[in-house]
Amino acid sequence: LNGGTWKENFCDCSTGFGDQRCKNGGTWVGSECQCPTPYSGEWCEEVVNSIDIGELPPETVSAQMEMTVTVTSVKFTEELKNHSSQEFREFNKTFTEQMNIVYSGIPEYVGVNITNLRLGSVVVEHDVLLRTKYTPEYKTVLDNATEVVKQKITQVTAEQIMTNDNCSALMCFNTTGTQVQNITVTQYDPVYGDYFVVEYQDQKPYCISPCESGFNASKNCNYGKCQMSRSGPQCLCVTTETHWYSGEDCNQGTQKSLVYGLVGAAVVLVLIILVALLMLIFHSKREVKRQKYRLSQWYKWQEENGGPTPGTFQNIGFDICQGIGLPLCTQNDSKCGNSNFQLSLRNIDPETKVRRAWMGC
Repeated sequence: LNGGTWKENFCDCSTGFGDQRCKNGGTWVGSECQCPTPYSGEWCEEVVNSIDIGELPPETVSAQMEMTVTVTSVKFTEELKNHSSQEFREFNKTFTEQMNIVYSGIPEYVGVNITNLRLGSVVVEHDVLLRTKYTPEYKTVLDNATEVVKQKITQVTAEQIMTNDNCSALMCFNTTGTQVQNITVTQYDPVYGDYFVVEYQDQKPYCISPCESGFNASKNCNYGKCQMSRSGPQCLCVTTETHWYSGEDCNQGTQKSLVYGLVGAAVVLVLIILVALLMLIFHSKREVKRQKYRLSQWYKWQEENGGPTPGTFQNIGFDICQGIGLPLCTQNDSKCGNSNFQLSLRNIDPETKVRRAWMGC
């Protein structure tokens, strides 16, 4: 499309037309991306650390203050919304004259620019324009000027008010309608503008970001690389042959050999525990087998020597008295059942009733 030519695996765009590979507003020209300030890189994916502002600094630096005041001495009409109307031109002239009087004692004051007029009585949204010479102290000068502007407009809007529907000054204001919305000194890229500052070295100005080394505003990333992002400068920590680095400023190092040693010790400890458990289980199984073997041998020995069958018992006392297989007594022994043993029932009462014990469920 648009005169582009397909080359292998990408589209070679004609001059003036972009390529999807170019980021951040870059334009494909010939065989490369032309990057807008403050971007760089093959695909305009990186932010530069410094912006070249030439060998000589600019003569002046401008700033603007976004402000709102409410004029009560003028009645609002729809014609005031039209910047080409006669009503707007007359109001703009009077308002500018009034502001020139208010800010006459401020050397940095240049003028005012009305951006919008709306009902209530006449709400004037405007910019107060400031300018100063470009010096290393320009920011301090403009900061002081903006403070004086705030003081003067607050004082005037509190003093020049309507009295009995009459205004004795060029314009009268509503005391509570004065607001300062925003103050802008310099602007680079809207995303990264807050992170670029001007510093001098050897009387030469440099517009730098915190990622440019060698300046007071430089960010120290220690063992890392500084890179700009939408949230500001960030440190990308590196990994060396001996250490891993982390932390916001890449100042926290972890020694690889120590980590490897701890991991190795942990692995050895786990292996020792596993081996001990396996040995314990193996020993327990051997002990169980040994006990089973001993029990089976005992049963076998019992059977071979006329002992009871496993699962039964033998009344040894009865065997002794009957002389069954056990020559432990003779017929004349008092412990054996012989003719000397007599049963006597003389002390038994035949009338005695046997009590039965019952258990209820």
